[in-house]
Amino acid sequence: MFPTTTTATPTSIELTPDLLERTHGAAADEPLIRVRPYPETDGIAAGPRFLRGFHTTPAGSLHRGNTPIYAAEIWFTDGKLKFYLRAPDPQDAIALVNAHYPNSDTQQVTGAGLPDISPGQYVAGCHLELRHDAVYPVKHLDSLPPLDDDPYRTILSRLIGGDDETVILQIVFMPVAQTWTRRGLLGRFGSGDVAHIAESRRQGTVEGYFYPRVFQSKHDTRAADDIVAQLGRPAFATTIRVVTAAPNASTAEHRLSRVADAVTTLDHEHTNQGFTPRYASASHLPAVLEAAGMRALTPTSRLKRTLWGRRNVLTLRELTGLVHLPNEEVENPTVDWSRTAAGVGVPADVPAFSVPTSAADGVRLDDQTRAHYDDPHREPTDESEFDPFVSNPDLTGSGVGQRGEDDV
Repeated sequence: MFPTTTTATPTSIELTPDLLERTHGAAADEPLIRVRPYPETDGIAAGPRFLRGFHTTPAGSLHRGNTPIYAAEIWFTDGKLKFYLRAPDPQDAIALVNAHYPNSDTQQVTGAGLPDISPGQYVAGCHLELRHDAVYPVKHLDSLPPLDDDPYRTILSRLIGGDDETVILQIVFMPVAQTWTRRGLLGRFGSGDVAHIAESRRQGTVEGYFYPRVFQSKHDTRAADDIVAQLGRPAFATTIRVVTAAPNASTAEHRLSRVADAVTTLDHEHTNQGFTPRYASASHLPAVLEAAGMRALTPTSRLKRTLWGRRNVLTLRELTGLVHLPNEEVENPTVDWSRTAAGVGVPADVPAFSVPTSAADGVRLDDQTRAHYDDPHREPTDESEFDPFVSNPDLTGSGVGQRGEDDV
């Protein structure tokens, strides 16, 4: 008997020094891009434009053999949510971030293939796979009904644990050609492609036994509209992994199930599409950790791809729900935000600071201050209010300044 690779519920193993060394050894020796998102951007709305820049040289096209593989990751480590990108050409990825998420901070980091996890901790992991064939879409920005909130509001909150916990949400994606909607030889010749499936949903369902009739509903019509809308849209073969680490097994397993449950925010009520967690068995967890380090797509045999098409394919707008940079609307202070806008100085409508002294003292007054002091109707200043500071040396400037510094 072959060992099982998945279980119905999360399981965990203790991280030994040998397994830790194997995991870090499998990590690709290439830089990651750490991104600190700026709160005042378009957030998920900019996601489709951002991901469109990654859809180059798709697999299955005439340019096959040189298809890039990308990874987008969210780490919860050291009490913070951190965002990372992996791209064959880091400069291109950084340019896309700057173009669509301005003022977000980007930095290439090396030697940080995975977060630091100590031996003796317990790790658990899973893959999130589509519940049905990829022609049935998950909920996205343009679906019927569309996403009414950024999924990160829920997902990020589930990633957060104790300071001694580590969580990795990893999305590996590769562009594929538009022919993915044909769903292989069996789909093309067995009415399993996008167009045929959408048409069958429009025809309604047969209900009743003695007096059968065709029942058509808005539910089926909207599902058909979303299915046929998949045609011609850029898409990516996708692998979604979740890895958790904690001081004890129950915490690692509980965190994993909560993160897996968070993606139900993308469930489509009309197509019944969503993501199902495939929890890794104890014997398979080392392979999952190594694959996470390599940022590898889950392999699919050529025979299966030929007969049924690629298993987990998400269109650009579907993938946006999982791969984008958040903005302030997610309301999550644990995110490692960038708080500085490049090139932003003092607003133009703020008057310049001037010292109210005369030009004879070597200080040039600005026009607003000069007009104030030259105003004949200006009320005179009662200089007696400064007498306590003159008569009492302890209240002079140095003393006040020292107290102020101590209070900060």
